[in-house]
Amino acid sequence: MKLTSTLTGRIDGLTDLRARLQILSARHRASLLIAATALFACGSWYAFRSLGLSPLDLDLRALLATVLLMPLSLLYSGLGLVLLSRCVGAKTSLQQATTIASYGTLAEALPVPGGAMVRVGALMAAGASATRSSLLVLMTAVLWIALASLGCGFALWLHQAPASWLLASVGLVGVIMTVSWLARHVGAKLTLLTVGHRFSGLVLIAVRLHFALLCLGLLVPPINTLPFALANIAGSAASIAPAGLGISESLAALVAGSVKVAPAAAFLAVGLDRLACLAASALAVLASLLTRGPSQAPQGDGR
Repeated sequence: MKLTSTLTGRIDGLTDLRARLQILSARHRASLLIAATALFACGSWYAFRSLGLSPLDLDLRALLATVLLMPLSLLYSGLGLVLLSRCVGAKTSLQQATTIASYGTLAEALPVPGGAMVRVGALMAAGASATRSSLLVLMTAVLWIALASLGCGFALWLHQAPASWLLASVGLVGVIMTVSWLARHVGAKLTLLTVGHRFSGLVLIAVRLHFALLCLGLLVPPINTLPFALANIAGSAASIAPAGLGISESLAALVAGSVKVAPAAAFLAVGLDRLACLAASALAVLASLLTRGPSQAPQGDGR
């Protein structure tokens, strides 16, 4: 109860901070986008050069598999919004939620937590209060990062990396805290569904990164891609750069040696996965606009 009270008391402060970030991002959006794009482009060029590859050398079958996984990823994101809606007593169809998820993924391109803002807006539009919506989005985001930390810790433990126990401990604490909070506020059934959803999402990202590495001619077991999944999530959550562009890839390169993967390959794999996700979301948004019209575009996210 003390944790809930503390978080609730800070919602207004977070709302004010969000408004300030929006103003700040409006002033420096171009600079942040240019810097992030430059980091991503230069890093990709250097990574291709380090591996002795060019974009034309990508394995087309693995690239096709990566593309085919994108609709599944969008459905996963839509299901996340469906679960969040049920947590506040509302109902959202999977089709609508999936479209909303696509808008949310593109919203991550803003140098602020755009996806989280869109999720909160979607829940508020469904009738939930700003406080309850913000807390739900915050706690599920913490659960997401905690599970990724646990997975990363396990992968590093298999390679006897010293940081494995620290990551696993932080992840376990985060999982216990968020699961306890969810169980008290949304019930055991929705809590289990939420945990299962987030766990399956972690598996999905690991598989996507497995195929992204296959595009580079590297066969890496999905379990060994979990550190890159955490880097992807952490970079996007930081909101330093639009969609974490360049940040997630750099973090993946830093931890690549722990699972015996070339840093350049890790950088490119995370970047390739990110571009595929953004492209799939953009196509879904375009399809929505063509069928519904801009005036009927939904508000929200379920990533």
